[in-house]
Amino acid sequence: MAVGSGKNLTKKQLEGLVGELQREVEALTNARSEAETNLETAHETIRGQIEALNTARAEVAAAEEAANAARAQAAAAEDARAALQAQVNAATGGGDQVAGNPAVVMPLIERPTGSGWSIREAMQVDHVDYAEIQRTIRSLVICSQLDWTDDFRRQDADKLATMFRAARKAHPVLHRYINNWATAAIARQYMQNKRKHAYKQGYIKKRPNAMDGNNKRQHDDDDAMGGAGAGGTGA
Repeated sequence: MAVGSGKNLTKKQLEGLVGELQREVEALTNARSEAETNLETAHETIRGQIEALNTARAEVAAAEEAANAARAQAAAAEDARAALQAQVNAATGGGDQVAGNPAVVMPLIERPTGSGWSIREAMQVDHVDYAEIQRTIRSLVICSQLDWTDDFRRQDADKLATMFRAARKAHPVLHRYINNWATAAIARQYMQNKRKHAYKQGYIKKRPNAMDGNNKRQHDDDDAMGGAGAGGTGA
């Protein structure tokens, strides 16, 4: 608003000048408020970005910690495997290792097929080791509360599992025999012989044979194998 010197301003001109100044002040105030709002928004954005960055850093640290824990578990598992392998090697006289590769040991042993085979020979252990394993398993049959008066196939699965675990712990070489067949063979033979003696002395009577899926009588171990035990002899 173009005006002359202050001495020549009229009241109307002064009022116009005051109004214009007020509008300028209001515009500046609005601009300042908008700037402050924008600045606060920028601060909020920055704070959000910092928080997101901190969260990402925490997630990276957690992921690294989890990876380290997984590596530690893998190392522990490998150590446990190596320790078990060493026990198996020691129990089997060192094992047949491949030249230049000590990690390769004797393979697992499957249960023989057919009848008339020797448990000890199938296990590939000497007489001394076999006798020790026999003593342990006979004791475990009693400690596991297996019912030696009944057929081996009708024993409680949990009790059998307990016996198998305890036998492997006492004699790591038993890990070599797939599905615990050697432990089962020795236990079955012991239970059959114990039943056979009890039958002969009249301590117990034979139980009726179980029915199979075709409603036919199943042969018990004593009927099928004469109490010899698990398809083979203990010699």
